[in-house]
Amino acid sequence: MFERIFIDKEVTDFTTVNHVKEYFPDIQIVEVSSKEEVLEFVNDDSMKDRIQSGKKILYLNNYKGQFVKFCPARSPECYMCCNLHTINLQSNCVFNCTYCILQSVLSNPVMQVHCNLDEIFSSLVEYDNSLTEKTRICTGEIADSLALDHIFNQNKYLVEFFAKSKHLYLELKTKSNNIEPLLGIESNGRTVVSFSLNPSDVVKKIELQTASLEERLDAARKVLDHGYKVCFNIDPMIYFEGWQEAYTELIDTISSRFKAGEITWFHVGILRSNPGLAKIVRQRFPGQTIFDEEFVLGVDKKYRYPKHIRDEMYHLVYSKLNQFDAELASYACVEKASHWKKHKHFVPKDVHDVNRYLTNRL
Repeated sequence: MFERIFIDKEVTDFTTVNHVKEYFPDIQIVEVSSKEEVLEFVNDDSMKDRIQSGKKILYLNNYKGQFVKFCPARSPECYMCCNLHTINLQSNCVFNCTYCILQSVLSNPVMQVHCNLDEIFSSLVEYDNSLTEKTRICTGEIADSLALDHIFNQNKYLVEFFAKSKHLYLELKTKSNNIEPLLGIESNGRTVVSFSLNPSDVVKKIELQTASLEERLDAARKVLDHGYKVCFNIDPMIYFEGWQEAYTELIDTISSRFKAGEITWFHVGILRSNPGLAKIVRQRFPGQTIFDEEFVLGVDKKYRYPKHIRDEMYHLVYSKLNQFDAELASYACVEKASHWKKHKHFVPKDVHDVNRYLTNRL
């Protein structure tokens, strides 16, 4: 866990800070004036050392900038974005998924937790009042939404806020099973817990230090039974020898544990990366071969498997999901309109149309 904890002197909302002090009574929280003082404790000998040493440092600070933003995965207009919005309460992740794009995009390697909840909620109220239809807000794009919730307890305040909102729905995205802090909170059906899934062998070999597939599915059932909405993400779906059998078994397992109508939506994303990620992965995880396949560069400057491979993978997943629940909204947010025409037999008019399709069960 964390070996050092720092707090920026600008922090004035101590809600999160007090939870941290309670959880780490024996670690001194050092006040600093800038992130540069924190970065002095990061080992810069190599990219591997920089990332790993950063995960052991906790930096409590204020988020600066626009609070409600489009999802950072939003692509050029030729791709059919799902209109997901985000708020960043944390930056970085304690897990070690070998494919994680954060390894190559985060300039600050330490675990940051943003404490100015008062300002974030004020911004959400203003944004909610500007809307006329359902809008999803996710906290799990540059951090895991639940992994450290037993320490920071931020989700309690989020779930309670969204339960009373007019148009906003909260999405908590996770590879953990750390759901206990959620169970005593009334969500009013306005929080969706989004579990990222992969076959068991992929979880064990590639999604390091995360909850097992079995643990995630158990957690999904538990939050569903406690009044939360649940959705699933197979993202990234990975191409390897035997992938057809592995992903068929995964969806069969889901189908055996959940009923049609219980899952709110299902997102499928096939492995992609930006230039430079493969080099970092090979340095940090010797022997990993996930980026040894053929990749092509898209207009969004991300590498993907060739289209014929992606089509085969999407076809398998969509077909299995249709057998499980013909009315389930399943989608890929990083593909073109031609993908929807081929696999879904309709093409959304715009990002708002995609969002309406996904939120039909909310």
